[in-house]
Formats: sequence, C-alpha cells, structure tokens
Amino acid sequence: LLDKCNENTLMKTPDSALMERACSSVIKVFFFLPVSVVWVFNQKGLSKFNISLLVGPADGLHSQSLLLDEERGRLLLGARDHIYLLDLDNLAKPPRKVHWPAPTERVESCKQAGKNPNLECANFVRVLHNYNRTHVYACGTGAFHPTCAFIEITGHREEEVFQLLLKTVESGRFKCPFDPLHPFTSVLSDTYLYAGTSSNFLGKDTAFTRSLGPPPDQHYIRTDISEDYWINDAKFIYAHPIADTYNPDDDKIYFFFREVSWEGNDKSIVSRVARVCKNDMGGLRSLTNKWSTFLKARLVCSIPGPDGVDTHFDELQDIFLLPTRDDKNPTVYAVFTTSSSIFRGSAVCVYSMADIRAAFNGPYAHKEGPDHRWVEYEGRIPYPRPGTCPSKTYDPRIKTTKEFPDEVVSFIRFHPLMHRSVHPRNGRPVFTHVRVDYTLTHIVVDKVLADDGHYEVMFLGTDVGSVLKVVSISQNTWSTEEVILEELQVFQHFFKNMFFFLQQHLYVGSTEGLAQVSLSRCHLYGQACAECCLARDPYCAWDGHSCSRYVPASKRRARRQDIKHGDPALQCWDTEDIEEKVLYGIQNNSTFLECSPKSQQAQIQWYVQRSGSEHKEEVRLGDRVVHTDRGLLIRSLHVSDVGVYTCVAQEHTHFTHTLLRITLQLIAHGKLDRRPKLSEDSGFEAQHGAESRPRYKDYLRLMSSSFRSLDEYCDSLWLDKRPSKVRGKGLGAGKWKHIHEMKKSRNRRHHKGREGVKNHQK
Repeated sequence: LLDKCNENTLMKTPDSALMERACSSVIKVFFFLPVSVVWVFNQKGLSKFNISLLVGPADGLHSQSLLLDEERGRLLLGARDHIYLLDLDNLAKPPRKVHWPAPTERVESCKQAGKNPNLECANFVRVLHNYNRTHVYACGTGAFHPTCAFIEITGHREEEVFQLLLKTVESGRFKCPFDPLHPFTSVLSDTYLYAGTSSNFLGKDTAFTRSLGPPPDQHYIRTDISEDYWINDAKFIYAHPIADTYNPDDDKIYFFFREVSWEGNDKSIVSRVARVCKNDMGGLRSLTNKWSTFLKARLVCSIPGPDGVDTHFDELQDIFLLPTRDDKNPTVYAVFTTSSSIFRGSAVCVYSMADIRAAFNGPYAHKEGPDHRWVEYEGRIPYPRPGTCPSKTYDPRIKTTKEFPDEVVSFIRFHPLMHRSVHPRNGRPVFTHVRVDYTLTHIVVDKVLADDGHYEVMFLGTDVGSVLKVVSISQNTWSTEEVILEELQVFQHFFKNMFFFLQQHLYVGSTEGLAQVSLSRCHLYGQACAECCLARDPYCAWDGHSCSRYVPASKRRARRQDIKHGDPALQCWDTEDIEEKVLYGIQNNSTFLECSPKSQQAQIQWYVQRSGSEHKEEVRLGDRVVHTDRGLLIRSLHVSDVGVYTCVAQEHTHFTHTLLRITLQLIAHGKLDRRPKLSEDSGFEAQHGAESRPRYKDYLRLMSSSFRSLDEYCDSLWLDKRPSKVRGKGLGAGKWKHIHEMKKSRNRRHHKGREGVKNHQK
C-alpha cells in the first residue's frame, strides 16, 4: 500500500490531493510515525521554522571553530583548509573565504601514517581568537603538523581586507591538537594564549600551556610532566580567565578537564577544575618554565542513593559560564555523562565559584607514591600558601613566582590536588536524561526575563545532532524544576565534533556545517491562550490573538504568561474550547483515535461513555487497546467499543482540561457486501480537492464506503488515477480492458448523436 501511495505522489496525477490525504492517514494509523520536517536551509533565505544553514555540506567543509564578533558584525568559521567570513547583517550574502591548506608533503606523510585522507590529512582550523581590532590568531591541525598564523581583517565591508599573513606562519605545537577530533581548549587573554592539548602525534603528553604575549615578555610555560601527580591523559574541555579579587595580580585562568586517575590499582575517569595564576613565571630552581601555582580539584556530579551509594556521572563533556552581576562569580554549568557500560545517561550540574574557591582554600591531598591513594595532607603548609599569586594582597614583598621559597615550589610539585571535592548546588544535578539512545554533549545558557521573573534556559546539544531546550524553574520550597520545552533536530547525522555559541541566536556547528537557530518558536505552541500558557516558555506569551515572542518593554493588558506555575485557569478564558470529531471504524479492524497535546509536560488520559450508558469510565488498556504518544490504538474494533471518547490532558499543576471528544461509530460487516462505482458518489468527487475539509471527514468517507478492506479502496483509487499508458499492465489488466471497451461504446453513441444533429440542421 505504501508503494502505491508513494507512486501516486511521484506521478503527480491531477486528482492526487485526496489520495495524498488518505494515504497519509493510512501511514499514521499503521505506523504511528509523524511526518518529520528537515530544518535545513541555504543562504538564499530564512525559513519560517527559524533555522538556517549558513554554510553547508555543498561547500565541502568540516567546521571546527567559530568566532562571533557582534561589535564588528562578522562571524568567522574555521573549517577544513578554509576560514570563512560571514556578514551578520546579511547572512544571505555568500561568505568570503581564505584558503589555508596543509603542505603537500605533510599530507602525504599523514597518509603514509595510515590516517584518513579526507577526515584527518588536511588543515582543520581549530583555533580562532581576536588578537586585536585588526588581526585574528588562527591555528590548524596541518595534517597532524599543527601550524598557526595571523589573519588580517581591516577596512570597511565593501573594501574589507581578509587575508592570511604567510610571513607569520609558525609551529602550532602546544597551541592546537594534532588530531581534528581530539578534545582541547584555548583562550586568549591579554595577548597570551592559554591552551590545553596534547603535544605529539600520538595524542600523549597532555599539558596546559601559555604562549604568545608581547615580544619582550614572551614566557612559554606548561604543566609538569608528571602523570602520577599533575595531569594524566587529559581531555581538556574549557578555559576562561576569572578575577579572584579586585587586584589584577590575583587574576587566574580556570580550566576544566577530565583525566585518568589511579587510586592504587583502581583506574577511573574523574572530572577536574584547575587554576593557574596569570602572572606565573615558573620557579627559579625547581619547576623552571613550569606552572608554580597549579592546583586542581575534583568536580562531582552525582545523584544521592540509598545507603550512601551515589550514581555518578563521571565524564565531563562541556562547560558554560553564565555571567552574573559580579564578574568574579559566574555560575558554572557543566554537562556530564556516565562511564558505565551498564547505565547510560547524562546530567547537568551547576556550581558556584564560591564553592570552587572554597575547595582550593581547603586542605591539600597527599600521596606517598604512585601505588598509594590520595589522603588528606596533615603536615605543615609552607608560606606563602601554595597556589596563591604573587601580589600585594598576600605579601607585597614577593613580586614574582621566581621569588617563592623553594619549599613552596616543592610542595606544589607533589601536592597539586585538593582533598575536598566540589559538589553541585543542592547536592544533585539540576537536569538528568537517562534511558535514551543519545547523550548530552554541549550546553549554552540564556538568562531570560519573563513576566514573573528571570529564568535560565538551557540549550543542550546531543551526539545525534539534536538540541534540547530546557528551562530551570525555582519553586518556593528552594527546589528547582526542569521542564523540557522542545527537542529540535538541527542536523540529521551523528557527529563527534559540535560547538555552540549563544548571541541573539543559537549557532550550532558540526562537520555538516553551521546553523543559526532562533531562540523562540512560539507559533508551535498552538492558537489558544491555554496552550501558550501551558508551554511555560519564557520567550513566549499570549498577546490576545496568538502565542508570540514576549517583549518585556511592551505593556499589554491582554498579555498572559505564567512560567512558574503554568496554570491557564488563572490566566486564560478559553480553557473549555473542546474539539468534537466523529470517527467511523470497521468491525474487527484497527482504529486509531489521534490526540496529542501541545504541552510537553502533559499526561494524557482517555475516558469513554459507552452507548446506552450515562457515565464515563476510564479506558482499560491492554493488548487490544494501546495508548501511544500520538493517541489511542484499538487493534480490533468490537461492538462494545462504540461510544464517546474523551481525551483529557493533566498538567504538572494538576490542572486538567479536555482536548478532544471523539464519537466512535461502528460499520458492521453486513454493510460491506456491495462495491459502488466511484462515479456514483458525486459529492465525494466534487469536494475531494478542498484542502479546508477537516481530516476526520476523509476518515468518514473512507470508512463509510462499502469496500471490503482499506487496501481494496486505496487499490481502486490508485488504479483509477493512473495514466493511460500504464493501464492494462500487471494487476487489474482485465478490469481496465472492460472499462476501455465501455468508454469506446459510449464514444460511438455520442459520435452518432452528433452526426444526427448535423443532418437535421442541414
């Protein structure tokens, strides 16, 4: 049946509108798959679905990095062998690009090493940072031979210079990874580049480094090569400068990573937060050109369990710092996954900088040797406290780390780990996602002003190309409620590398390209006040006519929004608008009662008032009657199933409202004895092209026709609409021959009648 429906659609027959609706109904009934929409668009225009593919696969790119500069109205995209420059004010304009391939000899050497020619043996640009107002510092993998250079961007947009400065090309070792798929992080602050990556072809010797800087004061510095104490096979996630005090000399670089940890003979993956002082110059006699202020602490994200056994999410995937009024105390959002092969899930934990600093100001950890476990250090702590920056805040006599006493530097070398871990707010994740076929990989957070306060909306990327939109709602009991507003499929295929950037729009990048996603899609929440209110989307509000974007500055008496409670009974007057339908079902055949709420938090319940009864009762589910996400499926329709079915949605606030009322009627087998000709149903033929007719009338027409089966109906309709050149072939050739003879006979009679009229006129 599906093949016939598909063939009819491809042939585009003149009367295919009815067939398309009938067959789409058949697909929904038997396969329960809603029609999927691919939200991918090119540069020629934006779409009503508010997602645009700015640079796509047709350009042959594998996007790796993104630099958004709204002040100058430009967006830079690092990809395979190219850097693209897009105009934010005119995204439909084709992007400019700089060609930066890896040298031929490097590509050949990469291929000989057994690497993939298309996915690895090229220059994948992974580092893009604004160096000043006219130059961008960029680094690429260079076919497993990292290189860096400056990009010049000067002049006005019409005559803008966009070029690679070949004279500035230099080695990218310790600045950019060798492998285009290897996790790393980098940040440029005060002309210094801080990067966490591997330093060799094999991806070993992971280190956090500092390079660049003003020419007279270039001080290259890195973490110590000590897998047992400092960093062991790290996967760097994020780095950012954060001030600790009002004295700039106390500013630090905080970075996040996960690493392999050995506790005796036990190996595990743990997540870390670490920090170094920006003015660290290394030690004088020990830790020369090494960080002398490096400290790290464990990040814990777990669900408390019975008997003290917690469920841990061990592997850190992404970090987002949400700014607050105090620049020294951003809110830290972190995405974690499990390392267990039995339990698969993801979680989002939120940390405060106060708790992170408290861990670094607490006791140190101590380990006697590589085969021992970390325990709390209980000995004497040297002065100044290891890990503090040389500044007037602590001791004005010490002006540089090279003036630290030897015992301070030696202590840091063997005690970089803090004993206390950093735990999330409220001691548990704010959002968990388990028992799904994908994991969370990325996060950005937007603080949104709504009618009843501020809300933090999380956009969570997955490893299958989708984005979850989740809002965090604080309740009066000091607890938080996380509500999934929608799940959006941005890209259609699995990808390992993906990046998020939030600035007026959500920018999502992957190997497939770069997409711009609107933060709000209010039109999807229906055309009623109750549906808009129940969505609980801080970006949207009911304006008296439709669900539209909420604008805090506008004052409208008809505006309705309730994010905290989502109770339409207090906000709306259209909660009793109930849709009525009539559905005909064939005895012993399957019947589907479609009902799906707009709200993502609603639970559906079905009630039935059977024929002859005055009371409603809850529908009993079983093997014959099944409740699905799209409605109620009756596998085999019985006489006792006839009645009025009510679809009721129960929301999180215990607010219930009726969505749909369906009167189900039965067509017994006795009515399927005769097969009428389609031409006899003049009303059916006259109105089959009307697009405005509700879909349930298609069901009514289809089910009430006296065919022996649904297949027979679609088969007859399909045969009747086929072009004449294919008639008489295959199945039904005898039927077509008989109809053809009848038409020939009718044409002869009609021809003779016209000849008689002509003779009479003569």
